[in-house]
Amino acid sequence: MKGNVRADRLPADLSLTPTPPPVTVIQEPLDGGLPLDPTPLGASPAPQEQGFLFDPPLGAAPAPQEQGFLPGLDPALHGSAPLHLAGVAPYGSWSAPSPAERRARWWRALGAFALAAASVIFVVAIAARAITARMPGVTAEAFRTMTPVSRALLLASRSARDGAAAKVLVAPEVFARWQGSTPPPAIRHDGYASIRGGVLFTPDSFTPTGSSYDLLLHFHGNTQLVRESAEVAGLNAAVAVINLGIGSGAYEDMYAQPGVYESLLADIDRALAQRGLPTPRLRRVALSSWSAGYGAVAKILELRRGTETLDAILVTDGIHCGFAPEQPSGLNTLQLASFARAAQLAASGQLLFTITHSEIDPIAYASSSATASYLLGAAAGHPVEREPARDAPPHLRLRAAEGAVSKKLEKQMIPTTEASLGGLHVRGFRGNTPEHHMAHLLQMASTVLPELVERWREGGDPRPLDP
Repeated sequence: MKGNVRADRLPADLSLTPTPPPVTVIQEPLDGGLPLDPTPLGASPAPQEQGFLFDPPLGAAPAPQEQGFLPGLDPALHGSAPLHLAGVAPYGSWSAPSPAERRARWWRALGAFALAAASVIFVVAIAARAITARMPGVTAEAFRTMTPVSRALLLASRSARDGAAAKVLVAPEVFARWQGSTPPPAIRHDGYASIRGGVLFTPDSFTPTGSSYDLLLHFHGNTQLVRESAEVAGLNAAVAVINLGIGSGAYEDMYAQPGVYESLLADIDRALAQRGLPTPRLRRVALSSWSAGYGAVAKILELRRGTETLDAILVTDGIHCGFAPEQPSGLNTLQLASFARAAQLAASGQLLFTITHSEIDPIAYASSSATASYLLGAAAGHPVEREPARDAPPHLRLRAAEGAVSKKLEKQMIPTTEASLGGLHVRGFRGNTPEHHMAHLLQMASTVLPELVERWREGGDPRPLDP
C-alpha cells in the first residue's frame, strides 16, 4: 500500500472530504491569560510543543512550527493531527431560517401542543368517569349544582358501602344528609327571641326539615295567645308578634318608613339562626293582624319591596277607614287602596286573604263590616251579595286566654254572613261588644288559621307577587 503513504510516513487521508475551510480564531481570555492569536507573519513564533495550546511541559524541547500556522492546521496536510480548539468555528455569517422552515417549526410546535391538550382531556375524561361511577344515587343535574366540598362529601359517602373508613372521616349527620335522610334542625322551642318591636316564637308545631321556613307575622295581640293559637291549629311556621300601642296610628307610623319591614325580616332570620335553624331562608310570609294592627299591614302592602314571598293576609275584625261623602261608598277609599289591590290578587287566586268582622259600629270611622263589603266589591268589580253563613267554627279554650276574659263575658263566634272570591274570604260574626271584638283574637285558631295551615300543607313554592 505504498501509494497510500505520504512522504512523512503518515497515512494519507482516503476520505472524500475536501480540505477543511480556513478557520477563524475567536479571542477569549484564558485562565493562563494567553490569547489564541496566530503569530503574525514575519515574527518569530513562541516555542510550543506540538499538540499543546499552552506552555510545553518543563524540560521538553519545543517542536518546530511553520510560520503563521497553529499545529494541525497546515494547509499542505503536513504536521500534527488536527486539534479540537475551543472557540474555533468556520467562517461565514448566520442567516435567519427560511419561511418554509419557520412554518415547519410552527406546525411542529402546534402538533406538540395539540398532543399535550389531547392527553389532558383524556386524563380528565377518565377521572370524571371514575367519579361518576362512585356517585351514590344522585342525578347529574344535582351533582353539578353542588359545591366542591359537597361533591367531596358525596363521594366519601359512597365509600361507606365498602367499609367504615369514610364514616370515621365524615360526621354522621353529613352521611345522613347525602344519603337522602337529612336530619331535622335542632330547634329550640322554649322561650322566645327578641326582635324589633316584639318577640319571635318557634312553637312546638314549627318543624322545618331544612333551612327554609314559613313565617306568621302578627300585629297587635297577646303574644302567648298567638303562639298557642298557632300550635293548636298545627301551623308549621315561625311566629312573630309585634305590639306597638293601642291605636292603628302607631303601627302606620312605624311601617310608613321604607325598609323597616325588610329590617324586621332580617331580625327574624338572625333570631332563627340563634334558635337552631341553620342558614335561615324565608319561604313564605303570612301577614296577620287583630284590631289596630291592620295599620301595619296597610303600610307594608303599600311600601314592601317584594324581596319576600307574601302568600297570605289574615285580618280579624280590624280594617277601618275614614268617611268621604263624595264617594259612592261613602268611604275614604284612598286609605283602603293597598287592601283593595290585595283583594284583587286574592280573587285571582294569587293570594290567600281572609277577613273576619263583627257588628260593631265605631261611629267616628267606618266599621270593619263596611270595609269588608267594599273590598269584596273592589275585587269583583261590582257589589257582592253575601250569603248567610252555614257552619260555626268550633269554640276553643286556650290556656293563654285564661284571665284575659272572664268566663261570664266570654263570647262564642256565631257566623252571620260569608262570601268568597277565589282566595278572598269574608266572614261576618254576631256581636257588638268589646268581648265580641276580643273573641276574634281568642278564636283565630278556629277561624282564620285553618285555611292557612291547609294552604301551606299542600307544599310547593307560591308564585311571587309584584311589590
